[in-house]
Amino acid sequence: MAKTLPDGVYAPLPVFFNDHDELDLVAYAAHAKYVAAPGIVPVVSASVGEAVHLDRQERIQLIQTLRTALNSIDLLKTPIVAGVGATSTRETIELAHEAATAGADFVLVVLPGYYAGVLKAHPAAVKKFFIDVAAASPVPVIIYNYPAVAAGIDLNSDDVVDIAMMAPNICGVMLSCGNVGKLARITALVDNSSFKAFAGFIDFLLPSVSIGSAGAISPLPNIAPKLSMKLWQATQQLESAANFQEAKNLQSLASLGEAALLKTGILGLKRLLSQQFGYPAAPRLPLPSISNDAFEQMTQDVHLQDIISVEKSL
Repeated sequence: MAKTLPDGVYAPLPVFFNDHDELDLVAYAAHAKYVAAPGIVPVVSASVGEAVHLDRQERIQLIQTLRTALNSIDLLKTPIVAGVGATSTRETIELAHEAATAGADFVLVVLPGYYAGVLKAHPAAVKKFFIDVAAASPVPVIIYNYPAVAAGIDLNSDDVVDIAMMAPNICGVMLSCGNVGKLARITALVDNSSFKAFAGFIDFLLPSVSIGSAGAISPLPNIAPKLSMKLWQATQQLESAANFQEAKNLQSLASLGEAALLKTGILGLKRLLSQQFGYPAAPRLPLPSISNDAFEQMTQDVHLQDIISVEKSL
């Protein structure tokens, strides 16, 4: 029987590099435990995890390190989602096999964007890419619709539903296009027990849950895993007006905090984690480190300060 994606909040974990530009697996394991302990599902080698800056052996090391870290705090049943995006169908399939062997339970597949013009002109090739990868993958596949990292290619709801119908090994979609209407159309047309649709950011988790979303993927749990889980749990308990108001308040807090975090992206996130936990802050070249001025402006954001304060109180 195929594995089913659990409902909830997923977090792409950043990677950390030491002074020799090698993976700092100790820092990675420590951070993974911090994020996953409250119930967040970790995602390895996604965009926040600098997947495009990792070689194949490093991807394997990260999955193995993550599995060991989760097991060490008795999270033996917490699944691992591994990004396996590549520029060809062949390499994507190879990465899926390597990820599964290393311990991944699901693979997250983003559409290659290098030849975006060609793919946009041949929509059937886009669908075939996901269908071919799913047919060859040893573990279930999640579609990652993220136009920002796929050179603007944005799957519509018909595309996603068609792929889901033709590829039984595809178990869900994460919609980082931010389109709630698209999510509603997808959940209305697929079997929600075997195919899950997730909000691509936590800032529309509450409205997306009301039309069938199974959760969200967000960088926010990297700094506020307890708050993120509290919001998720609140969205599952909307029986009364008081329940809904609590969920709405938490959603407002998370939405404003995530927006503040996204302004500086991975650069600001890594510097913030370095400040909080002592992890290495530098990304891999050619990405620059965030400037002191930009980081100071980020940390002075009142909404980010609110997030950090609430997280410490939980």
